[in-house]
Formats: sequence, structure tokens, C-alpha cells
Amino acid sequence: MSSEIKVVAVIGAGIMGHGITQVSALAGCQVRMVDVSEDFLNSGVEKIKWSLGKLAEKKAISESMDSVMNRIATTTKLADAVKDIDYMIEAVPENIELKMETFAEADKNAPPDAILATNTSGLSVTMISEATKRPNKVVGMHWMNPPQMMPLIEVIKGKHTSDETLKTTLDLCQRFGKQPVVARKDIWFFLGARSEMGWDTEANLMWLRGEAKVEEIDAMARYKLNLPMGPFELADLTGAVDIMKGAYTSIDKILTKNPDFEPDPVRLYILKRVAELISIPRSEEGKSGMKTGEGYYKYPGPGKYARPEIAKELAEKVAPIDVLASAVNSASRCVTEGVGSIEDTDKCFKLAFGWPKGVFEFADEFGVHNIVNTLREKKARVPDWQKSFYEPDSLLVRMVEDGKIGKIVGEGFYKY
Repeated sequence: MSSEIKVVAVIGAGIMGHGITQVSALAGCQVRMVDVSEDFLNSGVEKIKWSLGKLAEKKAISESMDSVMNRIATTTKLADAVKDIDYMIEAVPENIELKMETFAEADKNAPPDAILATNTSGLSVTMISEATKRPNKVVGMHWMNPPQMMPLIEVIKGKHTSDETLKTTLDLCQRFGKQPVVARKDIWFFLGARSEMGWDTEANLMWLRGEAKVEEIDAMARYKLNLPMGPFELADLTGAVDIMKGAYTSIDKILTKNPDFEPDPVRLYILKRVAELISIPRSEEGKSGMKTGEGYYKYPGPGKYARPEIAKELAEKVAPIDVLASAVNSASRCVTEGVGSIEDTDKCFKLAFGWPKGVFEFADEFGVHNIVNTLREKKARVPDWQKSFYEPDSLLVRMVEDGKIGKIVGEGFYKY
């Protein structure tokens, strides 16, 4: 039970680590924050103090900053940090070897009942767990950035994760004031990013085919669907081309040891091609987005954000369903594959990506039959290497056959 978790180790004091440390301390836990140097630790502590100061100014915390900080200790020695913990949250860089080494050392030094969680956004929880002698007590706990602000945590059940470990982690998320969703399979990009992948991929494919410009797709997303950002705007903000380059270089290594990590050969093939044609070249050219000063848009300087100005009239150039259909298809496959529920998938779109409605709520509004027809029309005219991407998921086809096409008839993904 989460109430029994009193001592937490957070491995990493960077953007994610110091934020997770702050949330854990605010929830009443004693926290041991670990990093490889005192400089990194001091930087993390200063950022926590700054953040707590802002919360205190707004009267958003009920205790003094000093009392919260007194629950945080720092060390450069992982073994010391985990020796008396109840729970560990690892937030080191996205490198499978580094994470496995971290978990192997933590496993040797942590109490036998301690749960070890990884904040990985897309590496195999199962592989990481197999670096320990307690794979049943290893779980994915993927926080959104920044952890202090974002309400969602994605909890990933690895192949060996016990139900007790999963329940304790879900309870802990709620104790932290977060809303958890569950990825019930340890699968590439898990539930949130995997379900959203169709949206990003379709935007890239339409751009590659010359059907729409970057600004036109983003304008449609911003002004017609009322999303906070279009796919290219968001890619620039998150450095997505670098993330996809990293995913491309690690996936084959992971699949060699854990072939179940990507059971869909179509998804694997398309994502690799898009990485080869777009993500890797742009990353190598230094066009990684806001952090380098240029991506799909130009920025005032490296790391300096200014929201791209996009003319509203450009939204008329792209029909929303042309991009949305693949988003629905990708999300539907996640449900069919047993990765997550309809409700959790929609929660990811709303709480992780800031959509005003879930992707399945949009599908019910546009009509599931129209989604399927759009996918089939695209499949008929796109280049051969892209055709399999547009094959409608079996769940969508079955819904159309059963007449459950959305709001227009009173039932689709939801009942009305």
C-alpha cells in the first residue's frame, strides 16, 4: 500500500528527477535524490527551492518551504541512497544499458521488499527488470514533463510486474496528486505516445507527399480542433526528431532480447522509414527544434522559445479528418492489442497532450464510418510502402459493421 511508502530514492537530479523529488517530498515522503556530481545535485536543489518559493507565493502549499526541503537529502552514492528505501524512481538518461546498470546496483543494495520504478518514456521495462533479482517488483512509472505541473503518470506493467507492485504504484500516483493510466503491456512507446503516434506520423507523411505544408497542418490543429499545438509545433518544443533518432538506434537492440516489445511489423516499418527520411537527417543538421534555435520553425536562439506565428486562414487548407483518421486508427490498435482501455487512451490525449477531447471522443463526433472511409481512400492512393499504415484496425471495422459509428446514432466508443 502507498501509505506504507515513507522513504523514496529518486535517481537523477535533472529536469525530471528534481521535479519528481519535489512532488515526493510534498507528499510527505523522505526523499534521497542521487546524481553523479555535487554540481548536478546542487542545481536540482536550487530548482526545487525556486519552484517551492513560487508555490508558497501563490499559497499553493500548506507548509513552509523549509519543512519540505528538510525531507530531501542528496548523495552521489546510489548504494547509500537506496539502503533503507521503500520505493525507487529512476530518472537517468534514456539509455537501456545505463538503466540496466542502475537497476542492477539498486537491486543489490535496496531492501528486498522495495519497489524499483523506471521513468523511461519508451525503453523496455521487462529488459530493465531482468537486470535485477526482483523483476516482479519492477514497474514503469512514466511522468510527464514537467513533473510538478503535469497531472498524468503512465504506469507500465512489465512482463514480470506483479499485481501488487502495480496496485501500490497506482495508489502512490494518487497520493502524489496525479491521475494514473495503465499500459498493460510492455510495448514500444507504451500507451500514451504509442496511441498518439498515428497523429504525428500522418502529419509527417502528408508533408512528405507534398499534400500539406507544416504551417497548414499546425493551423488546422490549432484553429479547427482547438489543440494547444499542432504536431510540428509540439515536435519542435519537445525535440522529437532527436527522440525518434534515439528510439531508432535502440529498438533493434531491444527487439533482439525482447521481440515482444514491438509486435506490429507495420508500425515498426513505418516509424523506421519516417525516422530515416525526416527525424535522423533533421537531427544531424541541428534542426532539433527550440533547443537548437531551429526546427520546423525558427526561434530567437537556442533554448529560447517564441510561439510560431501561424495565419488562421491556413487552417482551411487541411481537412481535420485527414490527419485525425490515422490518430484514431493508431489509438484503436492500442485498444485491440490490449495495451490500454478506451478511457485511459483518451485520458492520455487530454492530460498528457492537452487535447480538449480524447481521440475517441473526436472519432465519435466525426463518425467512425468516416474515419474508416478516409483510411481506405488514403490507402488506395499513397505510395506502396505506406499502404499498410492505412489498413483500418479491426475494432473500427467491427464498429462500423455493428452500426456503432458515433454520436449521430447514439453510440460509438461511448454511449450518448
